[in-house]
Amino acid sequence: MLQAPVRLLFALRPQVPAGVLAATAVSTTVFAATPFLVKGVAVDQDVAVSTVGVISTAQLAGFMVTSWGAGRFLRPRRRVMVIAVLLGLTANVASALTPWFTLLVGIRFLSGISLGLIAWIAWAEAFGNDEKVGDVAVIGPLVGIVSAPLIATAIDRSGSDLLFVLLGALHLIPLAFVRTMSLEAASRPRQQRHRPTRAAAAILACLGTITFGGSAVFVFAGVIGQDDVGISPIVVAFVFSTNALLSVPSARYRGTRKLPGFWMAMTGVMAITVGTVHHPVAFWIALSAWGFCFWMGVPGAFSLLAERSNYPDERAGDAQAIMAAGRVVGPLLGGALYAVSAAWLGIVGGGIMVSAGLAMVYVEWRIRPDVLGDLVRAT
Repeated sequence: MLQAPVRLLFALRPQVPAGVLAATAVSTTVFAATPFLVKGVAVDQDVAVSTVGVISTAQLAGFMVTSWGAGRFLRPRRRVMVIAVLLGLTANVASALTPWFTLLVGIRFLSGISLGLIAWIAWAEAFGNDEKVGDVAVIGPLVGIVSAPLIATAIDRSGSDLLFVLLGALHLIPLAFVRTMSLEAASRPRQQRHRPTRAAAAILACLGTITFGGSAVFVFAGVIGQDDVGISPIVVAFVFSTNALLSVPSARYRGTRKLPGFWMAMTGVMAITVGTVHHPVAFWIALSAWGFCFWMGVPGAFSLLAERSNYPDERAGDAQAIMAAGRVVGPLLGGALYAVSAAWLGIVGGGIMVSAGLAMVYVEWRIRPDVLGDLVRAT
């Protein structure tokens, strides 16, 4: 499933270790499976669609806790990556075996811990280096191109259990690379943690709000495509692939990314369209453009955060944690709003994203880094 996009990425001569890229590709596939698992688990477990969103919340809760705590209590070392990969393998296989939905929720929390450790190591290795940030960011779109149709086919033919087993088996791939992996971030001296600058705190708040609104809509985008727009699961999968395909050039872009908040606001406009305009063409265009706009914005937001921070390495974990926190709450809001209507979900979720994106534009334009003052406050 992952060989083609990973080989393509290696052909681009990335500066990030192969083990990190392979593990990130696997974790991206697990995340990409969530919109398809929502309906699959609902059918297999006989649970309401709005309730199944809790598995995404549980997984992201584990991701959030790990992203916040990893940088405070762990070092980004090879053995931590091995533990993360093995935990992901175990959690996904166990998800296929459990007959109880409540236990599945707890197991997805463990999966989130695995995903959080992998993401923390990847971004700790890349943060503050635009070349490495591009290498890590482009993994998601490259993997998404291939994974969405395969995920949809697997769950349509054999249900969610087989998909969970396949997701578990994928974790064997990065183990071949991790054994010889060398992490630059592991050699950096541990330092006392410091509070973020005023500008950095504002950017972090915007990132958390954007993912809050975005996850509320995106987790239910597959269901909207099938039940409200009226297209088949495999067509929905190809729409997600187009989303990933258009994300590749924006994620891989090497130039300076100005106004990331503008691109995040445009992502919100796409979310509103997905929820409110139930026409196949509009759904395809909006969800596809969502990918391009999102990946134009996120790396730029990370670069802006590093620029406005006195201690960029510390903010890498903070950014992942605050974005995960938004994703934790988002599916709960999404489930409640989707129970009312898809239109309300799109308007509220997308509106939140637009507001946060415009707030980030304001931060970039008006809140300049006060290096000396913030340095004094931080220490």
